[in-house]
Amino acid sequence: MQLSYWKYELTLKHRFEISYHTRKSTPIVIVRLRQDKYEGFGEASLPPYLSETQDSVIAFLRKLKLYDINSFDELLKLDLEVANMSSADNAAKSAVNIALHDLLGKILEKPCYSFYNIKPEKLPFTSFTIGIDTPEVLVDKIKEANPYKILKVKLGTENDRTIIETIRSKTDKPLYVDVNQGWSDKNFALEFIHYLKEQNVLLIEQPFAVLNRDDSAWLSERSPLPIIADESLQTIEDIETVKGCFTGINIKLMKCGGISSAYKMIMKGRENNLKIMLGCMTESSCGISAALHLASLADYADLDGNQLIENDPFICKSVNEGRLILPEGNGLGLKPGKIFLQN
Repeated sequence: MQLSYWKYELTLKHRFEISYHTRKSTPIVIVRLRQDKYEGFGEASLPPYLSETQDSVIAFLRKLKLYDINSFDELLKLDLEVANMSSADNAAKSAVNIALHDLLGKILEKPCYSFYNIKPEKLPFTSFTIGIDTPEVLVDKIKEANPYKILKVKLGTENDRTIIETIRSKTDKPLYVDVNQGWSDKNFALEFIHYLKEQNVLLIEQPFAVLNRDDSAWLSERSPLPIIADESLQTIEDIETVKGCFTGINIKLMKCGGISSAYKMIMKGRENNLKIMLGCMTESSCGISAALHLASLADYADLDGNQLIENDPFICKSVNEGRLILPEGNGLGLKPGKIFLQN
């Protein structure tokens, strides 16, 4: 098995602001695995809060000892060896895991979801993310999101009510609200969530700081809306920590190490009566297409990362009128773009 990789910078269509950070691009590392005539692609997306960098991903990749695989059992064995190489580097591990799934799917002429006996019937609608911005720009973003049935709104500022009022002046679509740890007062949070429920908000993500578990548990017990853990949850080990503090969990392949880890987290989340959201970072169609193969198992989906960028290095139709769709073909069902023609 041959490994190649490239640094790449995803450029966002709009400045992306959340409660504690603003950016206009996201670095990624693209991975390609080749075995005989087959090739599989993976991606490590590296937003600031993950603490991984392109250089750390490449350093991890250079340590890999890969060998040919021809069955799902062999994939899982190799994936476990990769996972055991370090206690961190989850985005790097995700890139390898995704590429292995894509590669083996093409070798066996099967889509990735079939490895988990998933029957991908009707996939859920994905939300479309609207970052914190001025009222004027928010209006433009709402117009851009016209095909989508659900909007995901970033809050966590002193202008939260103004943001909601601006959005409600233009649309009555259901909303997901993502606070990104931006609230600190539990009584304010509970009162504001009652207001948000009246505004057709469906759920709240990560209202408080990661270590503020007591207030998260207090709020989850009283909230009329589901409270979903995002920054508080990275890998499957974190489910034991958050299950008494949140109503649900946001699983992202870049946080947990890839498709197989995300599947295990979904199963364990269900065992603990947690709602399942399948989310993403700013990602190309490679990372998004990988998550699509698990999307039918989720209660909520936020898989719009490839819709927010203007230089996707892959070709993949992942959404139609707001509903997620699986690309046709074996593996991920993904097609590489022009940047790969010379490599």
